Amino acid sequence: MLKRITLENFFSFGEPTTIELNPGANLLVGINGSGKSNFLKAIRLLHEAVVGKGFEKTFLQEWGGFGNVANVSGGTKDYIKLSYTFSDDVMKYKENIPKRNWEDASFDTIYNIVIHKIGATSYYLEEHLSSNNGSLGNTTYIDVKNNKGQLFAFAEDEAEKVQLIKYPNAAMSFSEFELILRQLNQGVKLYFSIKEALENIVTYDYFNTAANSLVRQPSTFGTEEKLLPTGENLNSIIQKLKNKHSLDYEKIEELLRDINPNFKDITFNLYGSKSYLLLREKNLANAIGIDHLSDGTLRYLLLLAIFYNPNRGTGICIDEPETGLHPDMIHTIAEAIKYASKETQFFIATHSPLLLNAFDLEDVLIFEKDKQNQTNVEYKSEDDFEDWNEHSLVGQLWLNGELGGKRW
Repeated sequence: MLKRITLENFFSFGEPTTIELNPGANLLVGINGSGKSNFLKAIRLLHEAVVGKGFEKTFLQEWGGFGNVANVSGGTKDYIKLSYTFSDDVMKYKENIPKRNWEDASFDTIYNIVIHKIGATSYYLEEHLSSNNGSLGNTTYIDVKNNKGQLFAFAEDEAEKVQLIKYPNAAMSFSEFELILRQLNQGVKLYFSIKEALENIVTYDYFNTAANSLVRQPSTFGTEEKLLPTGENLNSIIQKLKNKHSLDYEKIEELLRDINPNFKDITFNLYGSKSYLLLREKNLANAIGIDHLSDGTLRYLLLLAIFYNPNRGTGICIDEPETGLHPDMIHTIAEAIKYASKETQFFIATHSPLLLNAFDLEDVLIFEKDKQNQTNVEYKSEDDFEDWNEHSLVGQLWLNGELGGKRW
């Protein structure tokens, strides 16, 4: 889905930094404050600005605007730049094109966003969207700066013909504080394909599992096909898996049994229009309600409801999935990530050597701070280690300080 992201002057990223990505699992390691969460914010901004809350609400109202987002080390710049490269599998309209090698750029789509500073808090946007089409070359779809430029759209006097037209015009005028791509409703397949792909990105940065949290309450049976970022629709998702994807549901029960031999099954009580999840265990007269589940068991179940849901989405960000989990659970979660990453791209920030031990060096992105306190991203391969062998473990290398991403 996302092949690479280039960030400039974005939080801890100062000079242009290109992060090359894997199509499956991407494990982000580094000390606290090294930039892992800032990288995840770049993905979240793309999602929210195009198909979510909107650019203004995320960038200005939630993050505090340019002054809070721009990198402040090594000088100041009056712009922030983000560049996203999509692989050809995102562009579903190119159905006659066979799946290509991940490194092949023949059909890549590149979306550049530049945020220009105006005064203390305001801004204007610059967008450039282009797509490669093999031997036919590159096509520009959006080229707009400060709400002026060109768009690939239906011409006003030729409703059946799509072409590059000047913007703004009599037929189109959009908000200057939101991305043009978000506001375009033209029947251009590229726009539809990107939006559809971004709608399938979910960020899970924190599950509130406190006693009074939403996830522990009875919930309505909603229409959502995947777990919400809050996890509050867990009951609904587990029921849907039980009814529609029985093999995945049985796998979840099997993995619960692996870490708790006394576990029997999951059941539900109905309270009017709401359902209440319970776990049944051997030799207990009463089932254990979700409000009384241990914190670790609940977090484990939330993660399984992501990985073993066929409708989980095409891109998933998770910040420290190991939080609150017993080591036995972490091993199972690592295997679940590997299973799900065959069809879904994952971006996972972690501090767990146990989790890293299940992955290859090529799956790991190492976040470091340079002398200017700016984020750099590094990569390692087996060739970087003279004594590498089949028994070498990535997590152990990281723990020993041989991989990087540690203070010592």
